[in-house]
Amino acid sequence: MLRGEKIVFTGKLDTLSRKQAQALVTALGGKPQAAVTKDTTILVVGKANTNLFQEDPRSLKMQKVEALQQEGHSVCVLSEQAFLEKALLHLNQVVGIMKGNRG
Repeated sequence: MLRGEKIVFTGKLDTLSRKQAQALVTALGGKPQAAVTKDTTILVVGKANTNLFQEDPRSLKMQKVEALQQEGHSVCVLSEQAFLEKALLHLNQVVGIMKGNRG
């Protein structure tokens, strides 16, 4: 599920620190990235930091992803909740494989 994915986080996460989220990605075989690149496959969007003086409420990372998508790059945008659900599903699959190998 997350193995091989290149994942960037934007905004404030509710359940994990950025460092914890990146460690989770690494543990599940993905590669956390600090910035959006053409190689990015998933952008996880946390709560936006609102700035009254900012014209565009989208983060710079989100803007970059949208530009890449317009160029034809496939980048999946997930909420924090959807990312955690994917991570849990991935963990359950790994545990299932491990249990199957014991028997």
